[in-house]
Amino acid sequence: MATLEDSMHQQKPSIEPGETGEHETFDVVICGGGLAGLCLARQLRLNHEDWSILVLDRMERPLPEAEFKVGESTIEVGAYYLATILGLRDHLDNGHLEKFGLRYFYGNDRSEFGRRGEFGLRTFLPAKTFQISRGRLENRLRELVVEGGARLEEGCSVEDVQIAAAGALHEVSYRKVDGGAESRVKARWVVDAMGRRRFLQKKFDLKKDNRRPLNAAWFRVEGAVEVDHFVAGGDTPWHQRVTDRRWYSTNHLMGPGYWVWLIPLADDKTSVGIVAADDHHPFAEYNTFEKAMSWLERNEPEVVKFLAGHPTLDFKKLRGYSYSSWKVFSTDRWTCVGEAGLFIDPYYSVGTNMIGFSNRFTEKMIELDFAGALREDFVDFANRYYLSLNDTLAASIQSAYSYLNNGRVMVSKTIWDFYVGWGLSDPQFYGETFLDPKVSSVVSSLVAPVVVAQEKMLRLFEEWAKRTDGDAAAVKYVDYFDHVPTLRDIFVKNLQVSKGNPNSVINRVRESVDRIEELAQVIFLLAVEDVLPDQAHLFSARPWLNISALSLNSDQWEKDGLFRPLTKPRSVKPLEEEIRRLYCTAAP
Repeated sequence: MATLEDSMHQQKPSIEPGETGEHETFDVVICGGGLAGLCLARQLRLNHEDWSILVLDRMERPLPEAEFKVGESTIEVGAYYLATILGLRDHLDNGHLEKFGLRYFYGNDRSEFGRRGEFGLRTFLPAKTFQISRGRLENRLRELVVEGGARLEEGCSVEDVQIAAAGALHEVSYRKVDGGAESRVKARWVVDAMGRRRFLQKKFDLKKDNRRPLNAAWFRVEGAVEVDHFVAGGDTPWHQRVTDRRWYSTNHLMGPGYWVWLIPLADDKTSVGIVAADDHHPFAEYNTFEKAMSWLERNEPEVVKFLAGHPTLDFKKLRGYSYSSWKVFSTDRWTCVGEAGLFIDPYYSVGTNMIGFSNRFTEKMIELDFAGALREDFVDFANRYYLSLNDTLAASIQSAYSYLNNGRVMVSKTIWDFYVGWGLSDPQFYGETFLDPKVSSVVSSLVAPVVVAQEKMLRLFEEWAKRTDGDAAAVKYVDYFDHVPTLRDIFVKNLQVSKGNPNSVINRVRESVDRIEELAQVIFLLAVEDVLPDQAHLFSARPWLNISALSLNSDQWEKDGLFRPLTKPRSVKPLEEEIRRLYCTAAP
């Protein structure tokens, strides 16, 4: 019996010799050979050896190994995409660092770093993630892409892309960056992977700005800038919280309107970055190395103190780094992947996750096209899914910048975000159900209450932060894996590969929705007790609430239907006990 793949190969549009005159023709031309473009080329060649693929990029090998591009940190979905789907496990294990999870330090106690609240891991997570040296990874990907049979043209600048209508072949013009005649090729599909150049987005006027102007500056240094050194060795309880060096984590030093990253790189180097909301910290205050050091001296003096003696390798900056798009996939046989389409925020290290989603959608569309089955409704679905995922993440991260230093609120918000990510979007990637509109529709109906609650919760966190004391002492140390067993259970159940078993994904998402609804009620109770103590008696019997009506505006509770739940009541006592303990957990 013929398989779908056989059908795709049989129906793949043929390009007859001489059809395009003097121009070479390819099934897919990928404009841009950065991480997104190289990952896509690798993915397509692994799964479709007969597809002809051309990759065009400005840079030539060898790429600098460490002082190259920002984007060193991965989380679970991105690491799975690189290691398993692209078959890079050995390279990642041998050439890069295992990541010690995300780690956050709240508050601005400049007198003693050890007094700041800490949210992190004691031991490495069971799902392996990585701190990546981008140049090293992209050098390896270029080798594999060529070995896999794709053609890679380096040192080339894409001059123009002409998108043809009605099934005709597209035309891509490029020339060598060091001069020379213009070359042209034809392609059935064109992929814009040219990063922030955003060629197709600008060509079709598709840019969509995110709501908050955010800027970043970063540099790499020789040697390890160790967070563990920020606290005196005599503070044994603080150092014994973890089993390994905090250096291996993506460390976030959190302040009002900003966070500073400390990320380890292979070969004993460290990446240091400043990310800030422009309305709190104008870009002009840290957009040169000298200004950045002065800014760090004012806001994170411990970083400057321990940078002494570490030679600086580079300095880069980026104004307005976060943006979205109105469309990234088209029935006219083009897509935008990676930063050519959108970029959220480095806060949760989701960049490689988003590359995985966009590249898998791109491959699916090309497969459907070659099978004569690509329809507008699927492309519309893919755009809605991918862009809504991006915009939801962006709203969640960017809404918190004004209170990033408030450990009391940020612990609850970060746990909420982890519940949503690990519980809802991640299992869809591992099960690849996001590629199936019918299954995705079932999942969407299940998560609809959470979508409504998400907006309510973001407003609640903002209002809570405005009305509560942000003292870091409210949180001593939280291990989000060991101290929150319910969250650990979501992680273990949902980060499992389950291709071909949509019912498993649906059941796990359904269970996660229940846990998220319970968490929303617990967080609401804590916030009310903190900032509305006169109203706390209304909830002493722990009534089951309507999470679509949560707010800290008590005058609206009856009108909004807070006490008229839409789901069957359940006990939240065990989860409430888990979360309450986080706020009184003294350092061991």
